[in-house]
Amino acid sequence: MRARPNGHIWMAAEQFFNAAELIWNTDGIDLNRYVHPLVVNYAFSCELSLKASEGLVKFSEVTPEGLLKAVNTESAVRGHDLYTIFTKLKPDTQKAICSEFFASTETELAPLLKECSKYFEQGRYSFEQIGGSYSLTGVRTLARGLLDAVMAYGKGNA
Repeated sequence: MRARPNGHIWMAAEQFFNAAELIWNTDGIDLNRYVHPLVVNYAFSCELSLKASEGLVKFSEVTPEGLLKAVNTESAVRGHDLYTIFTKLKPDTQKAICSEFFASTETELAPLLKECSKYFEQGRYSFEQIGGSYSLTGVRTLARGLLDAVMAYGKGNA
């Protein structure tokens, strides 16, 4: 196995971001009526972007003809807590993503990661909570910035 940025996971992250952007950019829509879908999609995009930064490729057995029967790609890290996922990445990966994130957004990554750390679970299970609030602009900035940062990191390590 080897760890390197995973384009397959990154593309899934981009799709969840794009789904949220359709809601965000629709004229005449009341965003208050779509808070949880926005939070869940932006936060899940963040999670997948972080997980894409260190993807693993597992190869299965080889056929008699010398071909691989299957290839499995997955992230090197698990969970939904954005800050915890980030801290489980290799130090060099963390440093590169922080740098690329700042270059893309002119915003420090760590405070946004901490603020939005549990948004995916909170938004997905919103019916289990009383009250609470979300920074839609913050999680949107985090999602776009992580997509850009992980893509730049991936290109730099190709």
